Amino acid sequence: MELHKLKGNTYYIDGSTNIGLYVLNENLDCALIDTGFAKVGPRIFEILKENHFNLKYIINTHSHADHIGANKYLMNLTSAQMITSQIERAFARDDKLDIGFLYGGYPLDQFDTPLMHIDEQKDILHLSKLPSGIESFRLPGHHYDMVGYKTSDGVYFVADAIGNKDTIYKEHILLIYDVDGYLNSLHKIEGLDGEIVVPSHSEVTRNILPLCKINEQKIEEIINVILNILDVQKTCEQIVKEVFDHYQIKISYNKFLLITSTIRSYLAYLFNKGIIETKFENNYLYYFKKD
Repeated sequence: MELHKLKGNTYYIDGSTNIGLYVLNENLDCALIDTGFAKVGPRIFEILKENHFNLKYIINTHSHADHIGANKYLMNLTSAQMITSQIERAFARDDKLDIGFLYGGYPLDQFDTPLMHIDEQKDILHLSKLPSGIESFRLPGHHYDMVGYKTSDGVYFVADAIGNKDTIYKEHILLIYDVDGYLNSLHKIEGLDGEIVVPSHSEVTRNILPLCKINEQKIEEIINVILNILDVQKTCEQIVKEVFDHYQIKISYNKFLLITSTIRSYLAYLFNKGIIETKFENNYLYYFKKD
């Protein structure tokens, strides 16, 4: 993990999750945009010290463990305050809420792994408290109330609104809460082509359009896979099983949790668009393609 200057007062720290850093004033007070997994906290703190930065704010895009995992560590060592959107504040205040949200009930302990676990954080500021030089914009789709950030230098941090190319080709199905919202966010990001764009899990670029197209094509592919499965009526559990089989995905607790939740979102998208229908039969909820 290394610090890179992008433009003006805007930097980023590379890693499995790219972390933004914006210098607020001549005193080198700064704000971080996300913090990554908990394990990277010591390295982030080291970078701050090496560059004489004073951490004042941690500004989160959303409440997943790979974005807020190191918050508590850094906040315990500094005077930093956390800022995020209204609903993401609720998720960050309860370490079981997001897992239960994905599972649809109180979750099995097996789902509470380092990939999913967050430390509860109580004192969180609203987006209205963003420091001067940083503004937020909505990026629906991946999570309930995810937002991106633009700095005064014209650098855009777009979080998980766009998936990593290698992950798409390897894993196929990325976590999506709202398919329609995800597509709308991709279209918004396409409009940033030519600007400096920092995705959370891909390289910084001024040419974001090709990656947007890869994401859109994969969504269209998954929709077609589901529609082919629904030539015959199926339950959600049957659809999930056949999607796993189609992509030859090895099941695990986390993949079952994330993919099942995402398939439900695809089914809701198709139903709400009038492409598929549902019916109850023998106390099962079936999905099928509309004639």
